[in-house]
Amino acid sequence: MERFRDKVVIVTGGSRGIGLAACKSFAEEGAKVIIASLDKGRGQAAANSISEMGAEAIFIQTDVTQRDQVERLTARTLDQFQDIHVLVNNAAVHGKDSFWNEGENLWERMFQVNVMGTVLPSQSVVRHMMNNNGGVIVHVASKAGVVGEPGHAAYSSSKGAVIALTRAMAVELAPYDIRVNAISPGPVYTDMFTNNVPQEEDQQKLADAAPLGRIGLPADIARGILYLASSDSDWCTGQSLNIDGGFSILK
Repeated sequence: MERFRDKVVIVTGGSRGIGLAACKSFAEEGAKVIIASLDKGRGQAAANSISEMGAEAIFIQTDVTQRDQVERLTARTLDQFQDIHVLVNNAAVHGKDSFWNEGENLWERMFQVNVMGTVLPSQSVVRHMMNNNGGVIVHVASKAGVVGEPGHAAYSSSKGAVIALTRAMAVELAPYDIRVNAISPGPVYTDMFTNNVPQEEDQQKLADAAPLGRIGLPADIARGILYLASSDSDWCTGQSLNIDGGFSILK
């Protein structure tokens, strides 16, 4: 399939994990991919790996919490490709502690990156999409924003805010033919996951607790992102799709 032939796609946090898997999947289906990431080495390596696939990809170093850098990302994309069809807001950070120990710095960091790092790229890209026949935005939220989890109050709150933002944006932007949806992944084998669950024994316990009996892979989430970004979901907006092995249906 080439659902994204000649489409221009920006993926924030696209240098690793779910973001990189999404970038490669978009490229395989014909997209021109812009990888936005803070990590210059990983970002350029990701762009090179996609170019080696025979697809078109560029890396633009971007801090999604800084409006000037986000505006530069949009401007450079338009300068090179003249359009933006899809934005995937994937960049995020994670932190955990008992609720009573989560300090202001942790809360501020979660909301600065996970919420404002979604708002700022969206605002920048939407101004173009509104005047150019619409587009699609996909936010990467989390199962932690759907169900309560001990030790993740700040992170869960930030991802819950992303899900609420998805609904609000979808209603406001629908008249401009801009669809906005979210993916809420469960535990997925990424750097973020292994950093927070470093012991293989603990990883296996978590996998065993999933109704589908395993931890997710970045490709599992990438397939959902592409569905929501494609014409296959043309009558879908304001939704959060849980791809979590069934964790969110447990008590």
